Amino acid sequence: MAIARVCQIAAALALAALAGGCASTSLYRSAVTGHGSERYSAWFADEREGVIYFGLSPFWTELRARGTPAGDLAEPSAHLIGRFVPRSGEFLPVLVAREAGPDSHSSVWDVLAHPNGWVYYTTFFEEMGRVDPLTGAVEHFAGLGAGLNEIALGPNGNLYVTRYGGDGKDGGLVEISPAGALVREVALHARDGAFTAPKSVAVDPLSGEVWLNADVIAPEGAVSFAAFHLGADLGVREESGPPPELLFPAFRADGLGVFVEDDAGHVRARIVRAGRELSRVELGPRLANDFAQDVHFASDGSPVIAFWSGRVEVLREVIRAGYFVATRVELDKPSDCAPPALFYSAFLEPTGVYATLYCDAAVVRAPLP
Repeated sequence: MAIARVCQIAAALALAALAGGCASTSLYRSAVTGHGSERYSAWFADEREGVIYFGLSPFWTELRARGTPAGDLAEPSAHLIGRFVPRSGEFLPVLVAREAGPDSHSSVWDVLAHPNGWVYYTTFFEEMGRVDPLTGAVEHFAGLGAGLNEIALGPNGNLYVTRYGGDGKDGGLVEISPAGALVREVALHARDGAFTAPKSVAVDPLSGEVWLNADVIAPEGAVSFAAFHLGADLGVREESGPPPELLFPAFRADGLGVFVEDDAGHVRARIVRAGRELSRVELGPRLANDFAQDVHFASDGSPVIAFWSGRVEVLREVIRAGYFVATRVELDKPSDCAPPALFYSAFLEPTGVYATLYCDAAVVRAPLP
């Protein structure tokens, strides 16, 4: 069985002791019931037309209880997608991709709200699929295999999905059509004597070139990191290791790229377009055991970077000056959230910054200073 994100498990448990510092944080929280015995919490999310869609999973809860990343598989789990409307502060009914049962033991990991109206999801241990939020229609993609992890949108509407390696075997990158058909797959290998486990992926919508990061896991369990740059043909153009460590890559629809990096314990965001660096934004020290976990773009194009700890960096472009400035928001965690209560995806809305929190179906809001 593949072990997902093995390099981050101990770090996440330690990070639970970290706290934010924003007194004006607001919490929206709902328990998910009626879908089996496990306790589902929010993590990776995407936004479309005023609705935040997020995966619901008992992953961290079951890991702590059972001592294994495969703990989620011990009991039947439903494949659920949560929905939250920032404008009204309300949760919509969850989308059900599969009910808990003998053939459903994993849970929803990443989601992508595609422009075609469907919401795509991965479950890592089991199927990938899509749900229509208007009709509730569900399609399961057969034959793609296990280990599918994070999703990015390609320039032609196809989806690019990382396959996390395991059992000593390298993972890779999978391209699928919007209907779920396999287009192509490429295996990725960083270093001999270890297997490569790709994580986060971003696709330049103009060139079709791809960037992703990966864990590199030695047989004895030691973990290092790597980054890959692929051409539009998915051929490897460059493979590199830290420093810097690529924490998360993302591209805006107009081709603006954001690469969040750690360079000797300091975080920066490199802003690029068409292979040329436009700006660097220094974001200060990186807290121990913290990770830049997701990047989304606001309606005005501002990149919004979310960290596990509740740190959110909003990058604002200084028009005509050619550079970006960062505004930081610190989100508080409720004291009754069982560790590790981790933040995953953040979004800038007219009423503030919203972020999903692994603490039941939870969204936290804070005003932008």
